[in-house]
Amino acid sequence: MESRGRVRGVLVECPDAGAFAAALASRLGELIDRALTERGRAVLALAGGRTPFAAYRLLAAQARDWSRVSLLATDERWVDADHAHRNEAEMRRAFEAASGVHFVPLVPAKADGAPNAEFAEARLVDLDAPFDAVVLGMGGDAHTASLFPGSPGLDSAIDPSSAGSAFVVTPQPLPPEAPHARITLGLARLKRSHARILGITGDGKRKVWQSVLDAEPSADRPIGLFLHDAAAPVAVYWSP
Repeated sequence: MESRGRVRGVLVECPDAGAFAAALASRLGELIDRALTERGRAVLALAGGRTPFAAYRLLAAQARDWSRVSLLATDERWVDADHAHRNEAEMRRAFEAASGVHFVPLVPAKADGAPNAEFAEARLVDLDAPFDAVVLGMGGDAHTASLFPGSPGLDSAIDPSSAGSAFVVTPQPLPPEAPHARITLGLARLKRSHARILGITGDGKRKVWQSVLDAEPSADRPIGLFLHDAAAPVAVYWSP
């Protein structure tokens, strides 16, 4: 079901997790195929977390020339490539069926030294065009990507005048399930996309989303900086 109203964009309500995954995979497939037809390549920035990975596996099973498709995470933990908390590693597993697909890392294979965005910026130079799609997630604190409210590095990452596309953000406090500094794409780079999608599940996340819509946009609830931007509408996919 699709509905409009105060939402800046479209709300796609799915009856269950399976329908959510199928709807999101179908939409992403459409966006990829349109990009391949119009521009010969497609680039997607994809959220990590538990919510979208069933959709990614369905998407990977779709038949197309995946060698013309590049994928990157919207944010990455400052950990080595083989670390269990690395978003890229989980994404690679989800897209095993997509033979030839390209992955663009945001963090070097060996994450030595202090976290920095230099490696990510160097890889993003060749991806200067708008993304063909960005998939965002949302935490219970209304963060998205690694734009965590109140965290060092957030102000630069959400400032549209900031130079660069990637930023170091260290969540405060560090989430116990993934206690790492992050490299995240900034607000302006994430918005620069032909399509922006937010995927959320559960009544709790829906209440957070609705409360963000009902409030003025602020750095205290970073997802609102996307949802309240009429110039770059967000399609919201939700299931119980």
